[in-house]
Amino acid sequence: MSGLDKVLRENEKVLWSSKPARIPFVVPHSLMVIAFGLFFMFVSVFILTMMMSQGAPFPFNLFPLLFFFVGFLVAFGEPIYMLMAYRNTEYMITDQRVIIQTGAIGLDTRFVDLDKIQEVRVDVGVIDKIFGTGSVRIPTAGYAGYVYAGRRGYGGPRDFLGNSLAALKKPYEVQNILQEAIVKARRP
Repeated sequence: MSGLDKVLRENEKVLWSSKPARIPFVVPHSLMVIAFGLFFMFVSVFILTMMMSQGAPFPFNLFPLLFFFVGFLVAFGEPIYMLMAYRNTEYMITDQRVIIQTGAIGLDTRFVDLDKIQEVRVDVGVIDKIFGTGSVRIPTAGYAGYVYAGRRGYGGPRDFLGNSLAALKKPYEVQNILQEAIVKARRP
């Protein structure tokens, strides 16, 4: 039983429900960011080691430590956030709307009525190709951009999914289910 069942309307039928695939959801799509963060950490440790070997007073040693933690956050902050968010992330397509629930600590639940969806598209990135996954994008008139896990478009990790079903195992099947539901919902 899905955790989203409690938000269903009366007579609303579930057409599809799933969680994202864990590894492609958590792994950052920008390996350059991780490399930059690790480089930052390495340089900080090198500077700290040099300062300590030269006998620098303790307060001066705090400065490289600050940079080490900044590098750590740059390299590992997003994956840690996404790992925490994974346990709360769930998607559902009904005959009336798309429901996206996620959140690292609290829950953010988005409801997109089928008649508000302008297009449905599938994006398959590098990490998705490796793991055989993809993301179904469902932009609406009121949504400013495509955001996937804070990596593309606008926003950051807090606005990570936008109107997107990310890291799906069979994205083209989900796209077909959603497009059929949209066609049925728009019929008078």
